Amino acid sequence: MTKFLDGPCCGFKPLTLTRAPFFLRAVISEKNVLDALDSLDDEWRPGERLYAYRRVGDPVLAFVDKRDAKTGKRIGFRMESGHYRFIEPQPAQEIMRDNNWWQQWCEERNVGGKAK
Repeated sequence: MTKFLDGPCCGFKPLTLTRAPFFLRAVISEKNVLDALDSLDDEWRPGERLYAYRRVGDPVLAFVDKRDAKTGKRIGFRMESGHYRFIEPQPAQEIMRDNNWWQQWCEERNVGGKAK
């Protein structure tokens, strides 16, 4: 489970995500619901406020194997999780709302797997 250790996303229920990137954009909706833009093609929705976080330590990998309660079919999926700390200063909302700009921002700060 992905947990936010501080900042505006601290105190929410941990998230189940498919990826645990080094830098992660978390979003809080107008209805005060927490989510994250963990997939490469995830995009924010109008009304969401975005927050940048950095993973602390290595990601934890897991594979969930279960049966669907209705059909009895076997279901499996891969998950990654981690603990995240709020980044200060925060990147501009315009950067976090654009996947290309966000990717560039991350690359500029993550040289050789070490954040600047």
